[in-house]
Amino acid sequence: MNTTENIFTNIDFLETESAVSLNETGTRLAKAGEMLEAENNFLKAIELNPDYPQSYHNLGIMQAAQQRTQEAIANLEKLIELKPGIAEHYCNLGIVYYLEGTFHESELSFSKALEIDSNHPDSQFNLGKLLFNLDRIDEAIPFIESFLDMKVSNTEAMFILGMCFQKKNDKENAQIYFERTLDKDPDHLEARNMLRELNGSDT
Repeated sequence: MNTTENIFTNIDFLETESAVSLNETGTRLAKAGEMLEAENNFLKAIELNPDYPQSYHNLGIMQAAQQRTQEAIANLEKLIELKPGIAEHYCNLGIVYYLEGTFHESELSFSKALEIDSNHPDSQFNLGKLLFNLDRIDEAIPFIESFLDMKVSNTEAMFILGMCFQKKNDKENAQIYFERTLDKDPDHLEARNMLRELNGSDT
């Protein structure tokens, strides 16, 4: 009897049943569009190891993409409980709260992310976008500007910043950012329409 061979066989079996391997399988299935099977793998991983953070991350992100916001929030909050102090986790939670329309909690989550990492670009952008949508323009502008300092080619941020300045009746800066948006994306219809409105022209 080859005892060493039997030991390695057992190790291989345990690996196939690990939370890590189940998450890897679930991720592959999700990318292939097999969402139900992917979810089953993530749930089995949680059952095997309730303290493995990646399972909650994967499950929460997948549920958010399916607009299952309450379930996503529960899993992302569990992720934060297991892995606090990571800006990306709070940013993702803020996005899901935003999708749900729970704007106060969304703002708190983005703000917490920026307490952890003041230069976290996604949190800066999402908080600025949230504040813009809440018509808190003066608060939104610094976050969008800071984001653009790092992501200089992001046309969505350029356009939103142009809209901020337009709401402040700062036509000069609004025009600058609408034009920058069109320089990067000549097919950006909204920016083109806003420029026409600013210039009082149909050209």
